[in-house]
This record gives sequence, structure tokens and C-alpha cells, in this order.
Amino acid sequence: MPSRKANQIAIAFRNKAIRLDNTRSRVEEAFARGHLRVSDVEVTYAGLFLQVVVGYEAAVEEFVLGLMVRPGGVESAAANVRGRLQVRNYAHARQLAAGPGGRYASWIGKKDVMSVAELVLLNSEPFKSADWLFVEQCRYVRNAIAHPSDHAFQQFQRHVVQMRPLPTREKTVHGFLRGRLSSSSSQTRWENLAAGL
Repeated sequence: MPSRKANQIAIAFRNKAIRLDNTRSRVEEAFARGHLRVSDVEVTYAGLFLQVVVGYEAAVEEFVLGLMVRPGGVESAAANVRGRLQVRNYAHARQLAAGPGGRYASWIGKKDVMSVAELVLLNSEPFKSADWLFVEQCRYVRNAIAHPSDHAFQQFQRHVVQMRPLPTREKTVHGFLRGRLSSSSSQTRWENLAAGL
């Protein structure tokens, strides 16, 4: 089985993000025509955001595990981006990534990805030198949507909203995603965060 190139995974994720953004645009058009309420649109933003984050997690997982699988895994153009060891299939790679105790490997957030990368990738590359700002913010937003607890919301407020002066509606997770980056920008925070992944 031939190896997939790492950029094929990135292209597939980008295409998924584009499809989700097209859906977001159609929802905004339906709202502008009076077919949807603001709350409908905001809930849709949250669902689309979870989908883009899940797509990102799947792409990172496929990439990392694929770097260990030989033959038939993933190859990177960068010589320093490769598995620390080689296994014959993705099931074995998944077991190694899960680590002692067989927990499920998490693929969002610097701490989680780096713990796996240190275990299975040579020199933890390409993650050691990555910019984690958007990924970390996406993790807090994702957690506030997926686990709507006071703690998750406080973490979202602390690490994502921070001290930004926002309208009341945009201080909620759903409203934040739909809000514009600035008064002079037409780009939503959803678009900005998704593009940062």
C-alpha cells in the first residue's frame, strides 16, 4: 500500500473547513432573509465549530499515527518529521499513542498533542515548533460548547474572551463565534479560529 503524503491530509482538512464555512454562509443568508432566528444561527455556529474542530483532531491523529505506520502510512517532505518507531498498522499506532493504561489519545491542545508527540515522534516535530495560540483558543471554545459547565465557561472567558469589551450577546460562546473580529472587519471569529487551525 503506498504512503499518503502529509499534505494530502492538510488538503482534506482544508476542504472540510471550506465546506463547513459555505454552510455557515448559507445560514447567514437564510437569517438575512428572515428564515431563521438569531438563536438558530448561533446554535448552528456552535455545531459547525465542533465539526471543524473534530475534523482538525482527525487530521492530526491521522498524521501522527501515519508517521509510525510502515508501509502504507504517511510521509512528510521534511526529513526531521517522522515516527520514532515503526509499526505495521494504525491499530498498533493508536495503542502506542494512547500510552500506558490505554487511555484515548486527545488530539486538541498543546499539552495533549505534545505528550503523544514526545512519545512517538522523532524530536516531537513538527509540533515542538508549532504556534499553539489558535489551537488552544479552539480547545477552550470547544470545551465550553461540548461540556457546558460553569468551569468550562469560566475557562472560555478567561482564555478566549479575556478583557475584550464585547456586547453582552458576544460574551456567550455561541455569540462569540458569530461576532465580528472588529467593527471594521466582515470576518467572524468562527472564520478566524477555523482558519487558524
